[in-house]
Amino acid sequence: MAVWGLDSKHLKRRVLAMLRWLLDPVRRTPVVVTTALLTLLLTVLVDNLFQPVDAAHAERSADASTSSASTVSVRQFPKAHHPSKSKSSSSLAAKKQTKVQKTDPDGSSTQPVDWLKPSQQVDYPDPAAHPGISLEVSLQDQRVYVRDGSQLLYTMYASTGMDDSTPRGSFRIQAERGDHFYNPNEGIGARYYTSFLNHGVFLFHSVPTDPSGSYIKEEADLLGIRPSSHGCIRLTVPDALWIMKSVPTGTPVLVN
Repeated sequence: MAVWGLDSKHLKRRVLAMLRWLLDPVRRTPVVVTTALLTLLLTVLVDNLFQPVDAAHAERSADASTSSASTVSVRQFPKAHHPSKSKSSSSLAAKKQTKVQKTDPDGSSTQPVDWLKPSQQVDYPDPAAHPGISLEVSLQDQRVYVRDGSQLLYTMYASTGMDDSTPRGSFRIQAERGDHFYNPNEGIGARYYTSFLNHGVFLFHSVPTDPSGSYIKEEADLLGIRPSSHGCIRLTVPDALWIMKSVPTGTPVLVN
């Protein structure tokens, strides 16, 4: 049989020669180079085989990450979706604060008052023009109310006795009064005192002074805020001076 014009013997020789030609480079190539070529070929085949799977896995991971980030964002910042609610809460807080400030009848606060000035920016009442004048001490309010009957004439900041040591009841202004005193047993004194019980024991007087006659700021800053005396009624310096100089002996004093 002849193929492409060749008989079987010539064809066999031609095929063997071709095989020798094909295999000859392999025999001449070092083993290391052959191994490297085969490794490279295997790597290319594996990479082409698994790349679609890895790409699909990466796409699913990216979608999952996006979903998770969106969920965390919503949980961490819920107020960002409700600005109107935050605004209304702020308005409500402001209204509450305004309401608290308006409910205090004399405009007082828990901040220290200026105990070197009168409690109010109005003139003190003239006892001669108010024959029914009286002093009402409120232990709850820490105030002294100057009244003429039911008419409120003036309101003073006060500090009464600690541990309910200021006696309750109806009393009268007594004759004992003066510019200053000092009690060595307590280590404090005061200015402008006026007795209302036990003839010099229970007094209206200024915020306290130390042995040198200087006002004790730490004690004075409690005026109008909470009880801090040993039973007397502490007042601002001008308020105590007005009672000492202007309120007549015998004026009713009510402590409740």
